[in-house]
Amino acid sequence: MNALNQAYGLDITVNPNPASQWASFSYSLPAGQNAAVIYITDVSGKNIINLPVSGRQGQKTWDTRDVDAGVYIYTLKAAGMSKSGKIIISK
Repeated sequence: MNALNQAYGLDITVNPNPASQWASFSYSLPAGQNAAVIYITDVSGKNIINLPVSGRQGQKTWDTRDVDAGVYIYTLKAAGMSKSGKIIISK
């Protein structure tokens, strides 16, 4: 599915990973899409934060200073598609 998402222009990466104070998500959206949301959950599926994004490409920073150390799942959702990955928060 990720290859299909990438073919349509949906992509997301995060740096640094592991992160301690902040994480920066670089994203691109499919043609015709100018808004999306990055959902961040813990490994049990509990929602931690939603980060709205706008523009076909860009970056969104997540302040992780008040987040417990651990593994989190990020998911970019746009145009009925999604792409997910893991980020580790270390303190």
